[in-house]
Amino acid sequence: MHVQRLSLLLAAPFAAAASTADVASAQSFSYDLNAAASSIDLDLALSLDLTGDIKGVFDAAANPGGTRTQTGLFGDDGTNAEIPVSLLLAVGLDVGADLAGSFALELDQDLGTVSVESFSASVPDLPGAAGIDVTFEFDTFRTFAPSSLYIGGFPLTLPLGAGDLADIQLVQNLPAFGTATPGMAPGTFDVILAVPVDFSFTLTAGLLGGGGDPIPVGPLPLVLPLSLTLDLADCGASLTGGAMDTITQSIPSPFPLNFDDLPLDLPTILPPGGTANLLLSAGLDNLTVDAGFDVAFAADSTTDGRFEAICDGMPNSTGAGAVMDWVGSPSATAGDLGLRVTGLPANVFGMLIMSRETDLIPGFGGSQGDLCLGEPCFRFVNDVQNSGPMGEMTILPDFGDLPMGATFAPADTWNFQLWYRDMNPGVTSNTSSAMAVTFCQ
Repeated sequence: MHVQRLSLLLAAPFAAAASTADVASAQSFSYDLNAAASSIDLDLALSLDLTGDIKGVFDAAANPGGTRTQTGLFGDDGTNAEIPVSLLLAVGLDVGADLAGSFALELDQDLGTVSVESFSASVPDLPGAAGIDVTFEFDTFRTFAPSSLYIGGFPLTLPLGAGDLADIQLVQNLPAFGTATPGMAPGTFDVILAVPVDFSFTLTAGLLGGGGDPIPVGPLPLVLPLSLTLDLADCGASLTGGAMDTITQSIPSPFPLNFDDLPLDLPTILPPGGTANLLLSAGLDNLTVDAGFDVAFAADSTTDGRFEAICDGMPNSTGAGAVMDWVGSPSATAGDLGLRVTGLPANVFGMLIMSRETDLIPGFGGSQGDLCLGEPCFRFVNDVQNSGPMGEMTILPDFGDLPMGATFAPADTWNFQLWYRDMNPGVTSNTSSAMAVTFCQ
């Protein structure tokens, strides 16, 4: 009976039926940035326009000797007045640091397209700090303890030293699509795409003279115009390249930023030499960004998009479809790839078939299955196997003796499917799900 079933399987022809649909061709990879080989050089100037008020720290009960503010040139009613102010907070960042992160990439070689999602990057070790200046505009006011006069109408700019930076983040906020064209080296692709991200970081609240908590800045919308090289011949599907750009944009109140009673130690003007201890309350009105950045990328895949299911198997006499999976690796050098099929009827013969092309031919040659491979199709006629009582089999192709002299070379994609006998309810054949394998070194 085994001989009869084997002869029926080998004799069944491939049908010439027309394709009714395309099978999946995209490959999905997950990447981690190599922090030691990825970096960001960022020269960023932020101008934050804020409006609010300042007042002294005087409190008749709790701090009667504290600085007190009064409006105008003359008079003193004993109150601690709120003085309206507008501020321009200028923050200068010059950062060169390693970059860590992750993202997902989908490549469609047939369409020549690529997409990136879930991009997220951060600076794990941040050298340096932010230089900060603040410019005040206000109407004339006076302070007591110490006594000083501040003449309005003249902007007052104060260098506030350096603020500590932390938590620099670049997080993708919209889908990113681009092109992937074959590169000069075999198996490589030149990838061009723009990734929209939110840029954010924190500054210490002490930058205005107090202690306080870190102040979050952002998210600021930026675009990373990436130019990358994807190497499918490399078993890590390595991705290298970077982005370089300059941007200038003004954004009305792009994110909430409010100071509430933030300590501000303001030098006295007339007479000089003292320090007025004040409290600042203000909110962000507008932000202007001037930035130049240079990002270098080096990433390796953490999940292998070299194995992609491209179509499902039709139900067989078990009531479900046979499923193809893999063991070993896609390395053409190692030669240890195995195609494992489960969900087969017990004790049936099956033969592996493969092709560089994909197609979709339902019920080919009178079968109950869908042929998902295109012509020319290669049959492993010397490696017919039996599913045994467990209804499964694993086929280990001999890389040195493939059908019709075929070879598996790095970056080549071959599509595999199992063609097997069944009784459902009469004598028939069926096919498993199909899998695309992209080989590497």
